[in-house]
Amino acid sequence: MKRIAYSKQSLKALRTMQPVRAKAIIAKIEDYAGGHPVDAKPMKGFDFIRIRVGQWRIIIDEDGTVITVIKIAPRGDVYK
Repeated sequence: MKRIAYSKQSLKALRTMQPVRAKAIIAKIEDYAGGHPVDAKPMKGFDFIRIRVGQWRIIIDEDGTVITVIKIAPRGDVYK
């Protein structure tokens, strides 16, 4: 399993959302880190990966054994 690091912005987003949704997002990130199949795609024009959890999007940067969660936001706001 790869190590997971969270940015300040992503931690703030997790703290402000509903606990059930936050647990679902954390579980999806841990699934990705463990090598389980998730809805993840590379972003066009960037070296980041997008993970989809319902209407929420998680932007991550994968660097060898470390996964950095850069941003967590609703679908319409995450790409700005």
